[in-house]
Amino acid sequence: MSIGVTVELKVKDIANTIKKLKREDREELLLLLSGEAEEIKKRMEDIRAKKIKPLSRREILKDVL
Repeated sequence: MSIGVTVELKVKDIANTIKKLKREDREELLLLLSGEAEEIKKRMEDIRAKKIKPLSRREILKDVL
């Protein structure tokens, strides 16, 4: 037996949630959505070690806005 669940989310609500994320989390989201898992791991380690700066909101959403 299986149980199905339907969740309705408004795009505006998702966008507002993304806007509230820290820079590091927004960058991780971008990399997750792009399917580059190994890049995510290395980049997040570099960000946490302060070797590189996270991307800005403008850089992340440049192709969207």
